[in-house]
Amino acid sequence: MSQRLQITLSEEATARYLELASAKTEAEVDADVEPSGASIQVDIWHLMNEVMMEQGSGNWVSIGEADVEVLE
Repeated sequence: MSQRLQITLSEEATARYLELASAKTEAEVDADVEPSGASIQVDIWHLMNEVMMEQGSGNWVSIGEADVEVLE
């Protein structure tokens, strides 16, 4: 059976993502621009798994942590 990697954002990271993504989307809609979506990055490390979100071009901000699990 193949394995899958499941990544679950913490409640804090989810709330921060929704806050930032909503504000970005609202600003784009108000400017009569098609919403561009959002980019996130998960850095997986043995001590913690950090979630980053892009704010502007190449400006990554930490929004919290994630749980990472390998499923059978």
